[in-house]
Amino acid sequence: MSDPCRYFIPGPVWVRSEVLAEMTRPMVGHRSGEFRAVMARIFPDLKALFRTTQHAFVASCSGTGLLEAAIVNCVPRSVLVTTCGAFSERWYSIANRLGLEVDRLELEWGQAVDPVRLADHLASRRHRYDAVTITHNETSTGVINDVEALARVVREHSSDTLVLVDAVSSLASAPLEFDAWGLDVCVASSQKGIGVPPGAAVFAVSEHAMERSASEKFKGMYFDFLEFRKHFDESGNVPYTPAVPVYYALAAQLEHILRAEGLEARWARHRAMRDAVLAKTAAHADPLASNGHESPSVTTLVPKHGRSPRAIVDSMKSRGFTVSGGYGRIKDDTFRIGHMGDLTLTDVETMLAALEEVFDESR
Repeated sequence: MSDPCRYFIPGPVWVRSEVLAEMTRPMVGHRSGEFRAVMARIFPDLKALFRTTQHAFVASCSGTGLLEAAIVNCVPRSVLVTTCGAFSERWYSIANRLGLEVDRLELEWGQAVDPVRLADHLASRRHRYDAVTITHNETSTGVINDVEALARVVREHSSDTLVLVDAVSSLASAPLEFDAWGLDVCVASSQKGIGVPPGAAVFAVSEHAMERSASEKFKGMYFDFLEFRKHFDESGNVPYTPAVPVYYALAAQLEHILRAEGLEARWARHRAMRDAVLAKTAAHADPLASNGHESPSVTTLVPKHGRSPRAIVDSMKSRGFTVSGGYGRIKDDTFRIGHMGDLTLTDVETMLAALEEVFDESR
């Protein structure tokens, strides 16, 4: 990029000019050959991004929309929600409002979900859950969960219990292996690690989850997994009118992620940005995330020496840098630095130099 990025919130993220330019293309009908050609690029690249040979789709909605889609397609009766922050609790709110039987395995904010605790909880249940929800990367606390280990626990307990994963702030930022980890539904949105403006949400669905969806009678229409599969099979397209400009941007960005940068290189860049943030802020703030579970896409920090998170955010703003305040019940005690999408290590280091000045002035 020609100019250093000064925008470091955990989404919507800074977007490359080349991606924004894709959104200025002439409008086309979503049933046209031109648009089907766009979808012919998107569908296989989504499978590569999720690391799956099963089903991958895109919908015009937020990530929260697809959380609800996962629940209505896959949970006829009961679900266990694992929570460790504000966004993992969103699963609970959705299932509760749908009138389902909802249990919660709750971890302290800043802690990761413990596979041993999950195994103990599942073993204590007389009846099996229809599904277990896991948030891969908790955006409010900066915690990344070990989805591979947690999914293995669920599989060992019951082959009929589906694993539903929120990867909204981890997909394209952290390793995720849909097939190898035995996931059933995994959802994400365009405006975080993928690096596209808001308006599209992407998801992978296992054959097992498709079978569950086929048996569900009351799942509505817009988010019916079978409708997405039907339109893909029949026309290589989406069921309903999409946000066409965002899909142009998504097609171009997936090409960049997978073939220009490379997915493994992208993951490594995110780790390097995280490590730089942790190293440069260590003297002035503590990460909320437990050791070994620090997110590669967002760091939530608790300032030392009584410094005000709000004042830090405001001081950074006065220097031309945007970082984020805390979220949820830790809003007043933390601030967050987003380091996801197409930011570079140089961008992050430039921002951290300004943050060091802010810390020095507030001593």
